[in-house]
Amino acid sequence: MATKKKMLQAAAGNAVGGGGLNVEDVFSTYLYTGTGAAQTITNGIDLDGEGGLVWVKNRDTTDFHHLCDTERGSGKIIASNDTTGQVTNNNTISGFSSSGFSLGSDTAVSTNSEDYASWTFRKAPKFFDVVTYTGNGSNQIINHNLGSDVGAIIIKRTDSTSDWYFSHRYDFGGKMLKLNSTGAAYVSGITVTDTTFRVFGSAGLTLNNVSGATYVAYLFAHNDGDGEFGPDGDQDIIKCGSYTGNGSSDGPEIDLGFEPQWVMIKRTDSTSSWFMFDNMRGIATGGNDMRLYANASAAEYTTLSYMKLLPNGFAPEDNTAFNASGGSYIYIAIRRGTKVPESGTEVFAVDTADGSTLPQYKSGFVTDM
Repeated sequence: MATKKKMLQAAAGNAVGGGGLNVEDVFSTYLYTGTGAAQTITNGIDLDGEGGLVWVKNRDTTDFHHLCDTERGSGKIIASNDTTGQVTNNNTISGFSSSGFSLGSDTAVSTNSEDYASWTFRKAPKFFDVVTYTGNGSNQIINHNLGSDVGAIIIKRTDSTSDWYFSHRYDFGGKMLKLNSTGAAYVSGITVTDTTFRVFGSAGLTLNNVSGATYVAYLFAHNDGDGEFGPDGDQDIIKCGSYTGNGSSDGPEIDLGFEPQWVMIKRTDSTSSWFMFDNMRGIATGGNDMRLYANASAAEYTTLSYMKLLPNGFAPEDNTAFNASGGSYIYIAIRRGTKVPESGTEVFAVDTADGSTLPQYKSGFVTDM
């Protein structure tokens, strides 16, 4: 269908209230280069009005992950690769705006000439939510605002040292993982509904509910034909699933119903890292895939082919890390953009070299080619 026709249809749908939020409204992978000074990141995500999470990692050198959310406030940092409680550093992720976030000059987020990846998750029904709560040492039900199936929950104690507990829909109430660890799943867990999750207080299960302790929970939805996103308000944009490896270099095809732009994968029946991929840093069929590990402070790894993207999902290419025969794996996958262009200049540009700073050719938008 011609782009002009698509734009007209989208305009008509939105005019009568038929459109939903686009992926671009609730999620962003934004790459930037540190300057050694404060800077503003404009990624089009309304964090000031809607709330959400910013996750930053240095790609060039060993450095902690930095996670900051609107519920705890700017400058309140926790690291997915570390058990330390919340620290306050207003010179890191220093503020939230209606179109992104701001950074201070701290070397963890803005070392001059070093490259960084940032991932922004906006709070939105059927996509993502952030909740804070205080433990009571007894069974406790916590409200959330996903209003849909919960795909995965990550919980971190913020007032003291603790692991990052990760629970996935493949086994809610049965097993959990640690985001800061390579370990396999172990017995324990939480239970969920589309409006609440429950943390326990019985012996051995108070990991996420110590009396008087403070916690933050990140909740990821799972769309299964019930997503309400895109121009017609009927598209899925996030999937939390599992698969079994086949031991071949040509791994199983994971059908999401969409092409993903961001994927995190973990093996659950054996030790493995938490692999983080996105199409902005690069996922190349048969080529090198740029990857970071949520559980490690290491710089970005830039060699080996691990996965390929498909029009309807993805497939692991490596036969050990992602595709060991009989191995069990879980993932979170977020859809590539759904926004329909409103003008040709949003998707096409012609420019001449300006002879100054890189890039010399400026399109005004992220280019694929």
